[in-house]
Amino acid sequence: MYKIGIIEDNPATLAGLERTINAYPDLNCLVAAPSAADFWAQLPERTVLDIIFIDIDLPGTSGLDILPALRKRFPDAELVMYTQSENGQDILKALTLGATGYLLKEVPSSQIRQHIDTILEGGAAISGKMARKVIEYLNPPRPSVNTPKLLSEKEEQVLRLIAEGNSYEECAALMGLSVNGVKYHIKNIYRKLNVSNRIEAITLWKNKTL
Repeated sequence: MYKIGIIEDNPATLAGLERTINAYPDLNCLVAAPSAADFWAQLPERTVLDIIFIDIDLPGTSGLDILPALRKRFPDAELVMYTQSENGQDILKALTLGATGYLLKEVPSSQIRQHIDTILEGGAAISGKMARKVIEYLNPPRPSVNTPKLLSEKEEQVLRLIAEGNSYEECAALMGLSVNGVKYHIKNIYRKLNVSNRIEAITLWKNKTL
């Protein structure tokens, strides 16, 4: 028999999750509390819980703030956030503080058992949407040398004129700059785009990768 606890302040959600869990003969929702304080008050002495579902937005102590105490009291329990929060910072903080799962409340009740089995088999119960946020955090997009933001407006204008076949002198005349001013912008373009000549820079422009 697996012993489960729930900390959820919405009465309907709390009752629904408790009902779903108790529908299985090998699962027993031992504690179903609307707040962290009520959870500790209801918890039978020396009870060991296997899984605890925890909402984040709780009255008093939040679901994130209670994690260290839960981890200390139940070192081997699976602490699963059960929340509406899709905030990437929330899942990262939860995992840092000891959570081992993160389920959004949009998960159908029919899938709760599946997630519990995943947990009991040593897997992690994390909603796909939130798993993606973790992946994006761990693998942020690398800034490309081909982003328009790398170049100033003047530099973009110089590159466009060069790509159109204008000489440095013609660029200077069209932009109201000195030839040395155009050369200065060209030097910065090469550095920012990590290229060594105008052909490479123009190729990037013509391929519309700038």
